[in-house]
Amino acid sequence: MVGLQRIFKVMDDDNSGSLSLREFSKACKEFKVGISEQNVPILFDLFDENKDGTLDYDEFLYKIRGEISTARMDAVEKAFDKMDSNGSGIVDINIIKASYDAKSHPDVVNGKRTE
Repeated sequence: MVGLQRIFKVMDDDNSGSLSLREFSKACKEFKVGISEQNVPILFDLFDENKDGTLDYDEFLYKIRGEISTARMDAVEKAFDKMDSNGSGIVDINIIKASYDAKSHPDVVNGKRTE
């Protein structure tokens, strides 16, 4: 997923957080995905779920990854419920900070990232 996000950022020439048809078309050529020029707009339209003329990372990821499996959704819901300690349906960043100790994360231990 990190690799996909990095590729998406490379494709996003104007750093807008989304891809225009021009950026998407350019990326299809540069990454040699084997799609003809006339099919690029069709593919772009399939990716552009909300039909706003841009392709944001979530739309891109959803189409690449597909729907989340039931087992994974169950795990996500359990994790969310654990962090939503007051049952409000909202997880505050302070709750996340209190729930996760990053000191032992391999990247923190190796000095690649800070806590």
